[in-house]
Amino acid sequence: MDLASLTGAYGVSGFEDDVRRRVLDAVGSASVDDFGNVIVGGRSSVAFVAHMDEVGLLVTSIEEDGRLKFRKVGGVDDRILPGAAVTLYGDGFRIEGVIGVAPPHFQQQQQTSWQDLYIDIGAASRQEAESLGVTPMTPAAFSRRYAEMGRFVSATAIDDRAGCWALLEAYRRGADATFLWTVQEEVGLMGARALASRSNVKNAVIVDTTACCHPNFTGNVKPGQGPIVRIFDNYGAYNNKLAKKVLEVARRRGIPVQIGAGGGGTDAAAFFVSGVPAIAIGILTKYSHSPVEMVHKDDLKYAVELMVALAEELR
Repeated sequence: MDLASLTGAYGVSGFEDDVRRRVLDAVGSASVDDFGNVIVGGRSSVAFVAHMDEVGLLVTSIEEDGRLKFRKVGGVDDRILPGAAVTLYGDGFRIEGVIGVAPPHFQQQQQTSWQDLYIDIGAASRQEAESLGVTPMTPAAFSRRYAEMGRFVSATAIDDRAGCWALLEAYRRGADATFLWTVQEEVGLMGARALASRSNVKNAVIVDTTACCHPNFTGNVKPGQGPIVRIFDNYGAYNNKLAKKVLEVARRRGIPVQIGAGGGGTDAAAFFVSGVPAIAIGILTKYSHSPVEMVHKDDLKYAVELMVALAEELR
């Protein structure tokens, strides 16, 4: 399974079916719990974790003229919404839409609050929109893109399909570990909370993206110089003992890693509060939570190498 295929799947939080199908196709033998998390067991005491969901939008109502009101799902910046292209999806349908914006010809102040915006799918009435399959609670993902730009990959939903891909690649290489692909991380770590409370693993290594870069939040880290061992974020400090083990393994194996922190949080917090030592491995990502996220190819490669090494040494 390549990264392009994973980023091409739609997976707004709570509606991750498309991503889950692709993960299941890649691993073959796996279980799915009642919440939608994907679980592949292993003999090692370490679990690798990545979330399948992405930030996006959710239709809340259909206006009489066919336009759609929506709410944000996860941390979506209002500034990226006007003029954005989106795809509404559900069982058996995909519908393209746009979030319109008044043209400069009218010399009006541009609307920037999401509460003032609509999704336009070209329907002229409520009935026409409903005939296409749209109802309240239909998810809308940012329209897909994937481009290789020098040593970078730019795509929609790199957060956290990069982590999902890294887990699949480590699994393909035979890493003996438990692999967990979670749901609804972007709206409160919900899938990981359900898993962590009944987990038998001794160490959890979360593989997620980390917004790049701000000296006050991330430190002096740079794309292309390895993933970061994420020591601290808005949920607090992670397990320092485990972090030191990760750094020691990387040093001994000659795998480039960096030390940094992040804003927001990761599924590591869900395991931490459930009594499981946890650490996050962050793949530095430019333009996080936008449709044009970017990661460095070397950071993807080193993240997988680190996972394979940790599976061998964190037993």
